[in-house]
Amino acid sequence: MNGIRICLALNQIEEMKKIKVFLTQQGFTVIDESTDGASALRRIKTLQPDLIIADADLPGINGIQLAEIAEQENIAPVIVITNSNTGDLWNNSNSGIIFLQRPLTKSGLMQTIQLSLLSYRKIMSLKEEIKKLKAQLEERKLIEKAKGIIMEKYGLAESQAYRLMQKRSMDTGTPLRELAKAIILSHQLEDK
Repeated sequence: MNGIRICLALNQIEEMKKIKVFLTQQGFTVIDESTDGASALRRIKTLQPDLIIADADLPGINGIQLAEIAEQENIAPVIVITNSNTGDLWNNSNSGIIFLQRPLTKSGLMQTIQLSLLSYRKIMSLKEEIKKLKAQLEERKLIEKAKGIIMEKYGLAESQAYRLMQKRSMDTGTPLRELAKAIILSHQLEDK
């Protein structure tokens, strides 16, 4: 766990000191400590930590709101520490926020940290994969549209139109996607 940078946002200073000492002993680096949500959010956006541990009852922006913002902006995973009598939070939260109930234990905190970091890495990997797949799909759509234009304009079969595009792409050193865009744009200009 060495090298993991953590921001703490807890309203109980004594609890924050204890957690900081424990995390430091475990090889983590605590890079910021805040006692209110608004300043925590500003610091988190600036520092870009690897993990955020926030109190559900922070003044201003509470820990749950902080976690939702961090999730939306892909900043870092957030562990929200709650009091034991706040069971409604689990039912009302439809995001991937990880909650940890007081009283805290060292093993519980460590397991939750490991779980949140692992889950966050998987989520970020899936988001990246989705982004790549969307780009590939968009590229295929462009190529199919351009191929259709060539087929219609020159009376070629689908495979011939695709080969013609491939050859033109290789001859000019233009990526197939960019060539398809140019064909579509040219066709749109001809229609006007």
